[in-house]
Amino acid sequence: MKKILLFLLLYLLLCPAVFAQKKTAALSQRMADSFIKRYPDSLGLEQNKVARWGYEQGLMLKAIERVWERTGDKKYLDYIVRIMDYSIGEDGSIQRYKYEDFNLDNINTGRILLTLSQQPGLQQEKYRKAAHRLHQQLDAQPRTKAGGYWHKQRYTNQMWLDGLYMAEPFSAEYSKLFKQPKGFDEVAKQFALIEKNLVDAKTGLLYHGYDESRTEQWANKQTGLSPNFWGAVWAGTPWRW
Repeated sequence: MKKILLFLLLYLLLCPAVFAQKKTAALSQRMADSFIKRYPDSLGLEQNKVARWGYEQGLMLKAIERVWERTGDKKYLDYIVRIMDYSIGEDGSIQRYKYEDFNLDNINTGRILLTLSQQPGLQQEKYRKAAHRLHQQLDAQPRTKAGGYWHKQRYTNQMWLDGLYMAEPFSAEYSKLFKQPKGFDEVAKQFALIEKNLVDAKTGLLYHGYDESRTEQWANKQTGLSPNFWGAVWAGTPWRW
């Protein structure tokens, strides 16, 4: 009887350790590992095309940054640095980025620059310079008469709802990091203009776009609004108007 009890005691003591060894990584970590395996050196998300500077990098690298913060595994930070250094020169220049496009989609990845600019042991200054460059774009961004950012230079007089995601998190983080409190007023202004112009009074839902000039083919001639509410679909399908 004593032998049986001793066996059971040992079983109960050892089993948790055995199960702990077999425990799989969190789904977020497995997804990050899979993504890194698929794109080991750069995020060329379009087949047979060189990696460009765009919001996709910011989206995915911010997710991997969260995995790094949760796990403490330096391999995720190393991956982020490797991907960013594919585009960032020693002088802070950004390869495959066109300032003159005034494209808000290009701002999103700046959040990663701000993260790296604060990490010990990295070339912080070059990331700061690159972040300053993106913020200079926002300072000069073409605007509606009310002061809302055009989504791109070629999208004249147009505010898009996704512009809030692309630009304002970076703008807020930049303002905090570099102690520029007036930047928060600008962020609030962009949100206020989106709410004023894109919210449907009946449903509370938001339309995708607004043309202040009301000249675009898709724009309602009275309101300037796009015909549909905003939503995004992945797997390569376009933004839904």
